[in-house]
Amino acid sequence: MFSGEIPHQLTATGSRLVYLNLSNNRLRGEMLPRDSNMTDLECLQISGNNFRGVISPAISRSPSLVILDIRNNYLSGNIPSWLYNHPHLVAVLLGGNNFEGHIRRQLCRMKTLQVLDISKNHLRGGIPSCLDNITFWKQSPPDDTNYFTQNGRLYFLLNPSGKPTLDFEIGTDFLTKNVLYSFKGLPLTLMTGINLSWNKLTGYIPSELGELSQLRSLNLSNNLLTGNIPTSFQNLKSMESLDLSRNNLSGDIPYPMAKLSSLSSFSVAYNNLSGRIPSDGQFSTFDMNSFIGNPLFCGDPLPQICSTTNPLEPQDKDQEKEDSIFQSNLFFYGFVAVSYAFGLWVSFGILILNRRWRQTYFRAIDRYILSFFGQK
Repeated sequence: MFSGEIPHQLTATGSRLVYLNLSNNRLRGEMLPRDSNMTDLECLQISGNNFRGVISPAISRSPSLVILDIRNNYLSGNIPSWLYNHPHLVAVLLGGNNFEGHIRRQLCRMKTLQVLDISKNHLRGGIPSCLDNITFWKQSPPDDTNYFTQNGRLYFLLNPSGKPTLDFEIGTDFLTKNVLYSFKGLPLTLMTGINLSWNKLTGYIPSELGELSQLRSLNLSNNLLTGNIPTSFQNLKSMESLDLSRNNLSGDIPYPMAKLSSLSSFSVAYNNLSGRIPSDGQFSTFDMNSFIGNPLFCGDPLPQICSTTNPLEPQDKDQEKEDSIFQSNLFFYGFVAVSYAFGLWVSFGILILNRRWRQTYFRAIDRYILSFFGQK
């Protein structure tokens, strides 16, 4: 229930703060005093307050910062370019503010990034296709490497007397599987997730997102995205929660996605998708809420029954149509050829077998020839 502004003495030059958590109070004003200079700071959590203005440039003077959580305030403006150049950020949580502008391609420089939440803002434009450049979203770290903090620590020991009197793990919350989970210590080092929901993002979903094989949670819901679900999503082998609901996506669900054995939460509700819903693997565990709002969907768990028991995929349907047209044309021209040959041989056969008809035929030809030359 603290109110007022953050005292400048707390964050001024010379502050030895490593961990600062002022979340869920009634603090106001700028997110940090202007003279803040916390060079040792590794974790800043000030979510759930009434801060206004832009992201404090004082963050750029904290080179050891690993976790930045400023969610659910009233911050605005663009996400500053210098934030994308921060050397050690692992968790960047900016959701629930009033940020505008585009997601810049500079985001792809953040090689240590594991958790990104910029949901519930006013961001526009497309999703950068270069996100597969971020190391920990596409490959596993070495077993003997701890990359959680700059110094390789999973937790902090507060020991003013020189002896460990109190220890605690720093961490953060992240919405996945429609539940807000808390990740601290070792679980946070294993967590990877992207939440871009509730913005105004447009364009196609980049196929490069399918290369993020270590990503565990992806939420793109409540945007204006169009196009198909990329077939490359079949490569998201670590994906546990995937939410693409409430967009303008079309096409079908790629059948190979049924092989995603880790997928436990899935939604494509309220799009323009069509075709048969996959029923193999994890898809057999999802209820109708994962698929409702797509009028052209059919198959379990929806009540709409598909027209065939084994519908062809779109490319097979196109091939079947081409084959049908070819067969129809072949039958037509074959029929014409056979009919012509049959009529020709019937006529000659009658003339050969019947002498009277043959004489009549030749006399008629002679009369026609004489009449023709007579007119000349």
